[in-house]
Amino acid sequence: MNPHVEQLAIPFQRSMTFLSYIRGPLVNNWVEEQAQWLMDQVTGGVAHTKENLWATIETRFHQAYTDTVEKQKAQHNIRDLKMKGDNLDGFIAQFAATAKKAGYNLDGEATLDVFQRALPYKLVANCVKFDHPVTWNDWTRATRHHQQEYIYLKERVKGGDRRGGATKFQWRNALNNCNPNAMDIGRTRARVTFTDEEKRQRVQSGLCFHCNQKGHIARYCPNQGARAAEASTSNTPVVTVQTQGPVSAAQKAQALIATLHTESEEVRDCFADELFGKKDFLNA
Repeated sequence: MNPHVEQLAIPFQRSMTFLSYIRGPLVNNWVEEQAQWLMDQVTGGVAHTKENLWATIETRFHQAYTDTVEKQKAQHNIRDLKMKGDNLDGFIAQFAATAKKAGYNLDGEATLDVFQRALPYKLVANCVKFDHPVTWNDWTRATRHHQQEYIYLKERVKGGDRRGGATKFQWRNALNNCNPNAMDIGRTRARVTFTDEEKRQRVQSGLCFHCNQKGHIARYCPNQGARAAEASTSNTPVVTVQTQGPVSAAQKAQALIATLHTESEEVRDCFADELFGKKDFLNA
């Protein structure tokens, strides 16, 4: 506005003219408040020519305009917020700050509804199923709890770098490249080599070296023919394990992995995909 125009040279007139140009449902109340303030000032004895009248209206306008724009922008942005990756704490902080700028109550039903829609579906489902959250603090506490559980399980199942676990790429390489030191694959059942002490104990106990039953020796084992027939007709590769004692959990695991080497590359890749499948909150 040009203060050199005669009708605008007087601060009171300039302020009232300025307010007359401001219209809209979001600012009408503010305009009425400022106009009433100007009238109260001059009624109370402040001269129309007092420059402070215009300076005050101008300052209040900049403050109100900035706050209104920021508030409208926050109200628009909060509906576009989405949790990305595993950074739940960062998302909660961003959501809370945006809600505050938008003038929303964090415990309000509408605000909590927007918050839930911004989270992965499975994370929300777990919170509702196990915790029944109601307030903002309830929701943030529940989501943090279930997110921590999810991250822990993901690291255990998939093998994270921090735990030194194997990656999907490493699994595929291991399965697609046969290890010359891997356990042998054959069509016979697992054969166990006993130590001298184990042999002595079995002889004393009268146990068959073939089926572990009493009453006969391995040469005359009645189960030997049935097992041989089963092994000869089976199309499933069987692992041969050479051990000096009972088969350990690690050896069993190695044997299972070894059987995968006999499968096609497609099957091995599917196994890696299943093991590292993204069945988590992020793909809900």
